[in-house]
Formats: sequence, C-alpha cells, structure tokens
Amino acid sequence: MQCEICGAEIPGTPNRIVIDRSTLDVCKSCARFGKAEDKWTPVPRKVVPVERTFTARRPQSRDHFKDLVEIVPEYGRVIREAREKLGLTPDELASTIKEKAALIKKIERQELVPEDRVRKKLEKELNIKLTDQATEEKVKYRGGAKGLTLGDIADIKRK
Repeated sequence: MQCEICGAEIPGTPNRIVIDRSTLDVCKSCARFGKAEDKWTPVPRKVVPVERTFTARRPQSRDHFKDLVEIVPEYGRVIREAREKLGLTPDELASTIKEKAALIKKIERQELVPEDRVRKKLEKELNIKLTDQATEEKVKYRGGAKGLTLGDIADIKRK
C-alpha cells in the first residue's frame, strides 16, 4: 500500500489520520500532518434528530397597494421646465446629482422612466414632485376573491 500524501510504500499497517475532515492512510513520517483517527467505521452512526417545537404564524393580511405611488404622466416636461427655471443645462444638472447627462436627456424625452434613486435626486435638486399617490380609480380591478394581481395593475401592450 502507498502513502496517500508522499506516495512512498508503507511497510506493515498504515496510519489512519484526519486532515480537514478527510481520512487518509499515510506512512509514519506523514502521520504528523494530521490527527490520528479514533475509530474508523464505514457505516455512519445513527443520529436521532432532536424534536423541535414551533408554532406556525399566519401572515397578516396587508394591503400591498396602499403605498403604491406612480410617476406623473408628463414627468419629462416637469423636469425640463424645473431645470430651465433654475438656469441649468442637462450636463450641469447631471453633474450636480452625479448621474450621466445622457440619462437626464432620455428622462426629459420620456424615453426612460427614472428609477426611484434617480427620481428622488431629481425631486430634491429641482424641488419638484414627480410622484402621485395611486388611487382606487386609477387601478383597474377585475374582481375576484384573491385580491389584486399584477395584471390588474399593469397596462399590457400587445404587438
């Protein structure tokens, strides 16, 4: 039999050691690299699981849409007018809020809807309000016992 560390031929019985939870058969000179294994059994010992008690809690029903805000329809015009009122160019506004000028231009053309992070920066810098509280009339509801779904809220454009 060969040592599993150095590859030397092992005369007699090998030493069984554990290195990083791996069991190896090694020669006497390589046995110093690990701990001697106490008892080796190929069959794992039976472990009795500890009984755990827990109580299941029901989730509280919450209205997930009560804090729903939506961006105003003419957000690009509102941003552009507020920026021009302060006498800023898109490049100056972008450097002030640490965003790219191309992003500001696309938002003003309404090619992009600003993310919450960017929207908050714009609202703070330009002293405007870009969000509107969603109302029940604005949310289409198709009815049903399970409540609102994504399809009830989203306007799906089909080709």
